[in-house]
Amino acid sequence: MKSKKIVALLLSLVLLLAFAAGCAEKPVAPPSEAPASEAPAAPPSEAPEVEEPAVTNVGRTVEEIKADGEVVIGVFSDKQPFGFIDANGAYQGYDVYFADRIGKDLGVTVKYVSVEPASRVEFLETDKVDIILANFTVTAERKEKVDFALPYMKVALGVVSPDSALITDVSQLEGKTLIVSKGTTAETYFTDNHPEVTLLKFDGYTETINAMLDGRGDAWSTDNTEVLAWALQNAGFTVGIPTLGSLDTIAPAVKKGNASLLNWINEEIVALGDEDFFHADYAATLESVYGTAVSPDELVVEGGVLEPETTITPATIKIGATAVPHAEILEAAKPLLLAKGITLEIVEFTDYVQPNLTLESGELDANFFQHRPYLDDFNGQNDTHIVALADVHYEPLGIYPGKSTSLADLKDGAQIAVPNDTTNEARALLLLEANGLIKLKDGSGLSATVNDIAENTKNLKIVELEAAQIPRSLQDVDVAVINGNYALEAGLNAATDALASEASDSLAAETFANIIAVREGDEARPELVELVKVLQSKEIVEFINSTYEGGVVPKA
Repeated sequence: MKSKKIVALLLSLVLLLAFAAGCAEKPVAPPSEAPASEAPAAPPSEAPEVEEPAVTNVGRTVEEIKADGEVVIGVFSDKQPFGFIDANGAYQGYDVYFADRIGKDLGVTVKYVSVEPASRVEFLETDKVDIILANFTVTAERKEKVDFALPYMKVALGVVSPDSALITDVSQLEGKTLIVSKGTTAETYFTDNHPEVTLLKFDGYTETINAMLDGRGDAWSTDNTEVLAWALQNAGFTVGIPTLGSLDTIAPAVKKGNASLLNWINEEIVALGDEDFFHADYAATLESVYGTAVSPDELVVEGGVLEPETTITPATIKIGATAVPHAEILEAAKPLLLAKGITLEIVEFTDYVQPNLTLESGELDANFFQHRPYLDDFNGQNDTHIVALADVHYEPLGIYPGKSTSLADLKDGAQIAVPNDTTNEARALLLLEANGLIKLKDGSGLSATVNDIAENTKNLKIVELEAAQIPRSLQDVDVAVINGNYALEAGLNAATDALASEASDSLAAETFANIIAVREGDEARPELVELVKVLQSKEIVEFINSTYEGGVVPKA
């Protein structure tokens, strides 16, 4: 009887457990996706539309996000200028600007979740976020765990270090301590390729910065765009290795298998490319940080299409230049070139002869001081083999006051100083003619000399001087025609100080653009081609306009 009671008790217990299991909450599969006719259009060939798998745990679909009214996006909160929290507690930065647009175009609000480099994959896998927009570099290892959309940035690694112990080559890191963040491409790269370098690893971005500032490491490596921005904001540090490893891309990421959201993001990136959205993003969030140190085209990817780039082997180029404005413009170009792996050395000259002779001898890679007519004349007289590579800017010749302050009041026999080299003298005479002071023989044009003066009603005395000497001789003549660069060196500006100057639409403006000149045969050298791109970039155009206020006119 007792055994029957025990059996009955056990049977009741089994039935109770079975009933409890049957009543337990079951996983809820997300509703099926919208009909095919309502699905987004197929993105470009670079990112074919992903078929939605049969499994259910792939994150929230677009329709679920819209129904909820909120998309959850993981961003950095301490990585200025890409993702950070400002003084008002609001998320800001390049990634956040993009995230805001995603929310707008989805028709939902954005909930931001702060992530660390090492937590980005985990937050997608555990459904803490729908999308990661946190400087997430696309790698083969990460693609096994998450799905990347089309890229919106491109990047390589960089290394920043104190100016007092600057690291300019990876070999200098042997036996030293390099700071990296866990879960970054920098950690992977140095672990796989440079085991001789001791890595000091941190979870958070703020921790890595503090370690760099308080000297716990000899250098710090992360994406080059990040270290460049940081070095610009922290005096005493320089990015000595601006490019390291391969060129990679940065892209949004979603949970593995979430084809609905992935396809929507791809379509969004393609559409945003039509309005140059990411260039606008750059202008709004990064331009104030980088200034001329980075060109937007070096970072931005529009429409998910990565344009082919010329492979540049890290190199040093030596450029000869006169001081103003040429050497100053080259100084502004230095950081832009350094971001491309090109170190620029500037050799200053005070005359117009040695820069060409030194280039011809092979001591320079290029020079920057002259215009085409001067170069053609120099080659003809010296049997040199130098060619023009590209126009950079135009420097208006001006007539500046000496003893006289008005062209109309010049007295009979007044002295006018002009450059004594062939091309600049002709240019000066054309400027005098344009202002009614003399008349040249028909057809003399750009080959004019004092012997071609046909009319000189005031018996003006043309004083031929070496171009660099003329500013110092102003007090000895009534007026003087001065080359733009020498005028600027003397604190003069054709737009504000000259009595007259060459018009922007004049023959001179079209003919006498200042050029980058190279030895014949060097026109296609990749580092010199990149030099031209930088000197004709938006950043250098803005530098010229703001610095010289009309005294130098960019040709780009």
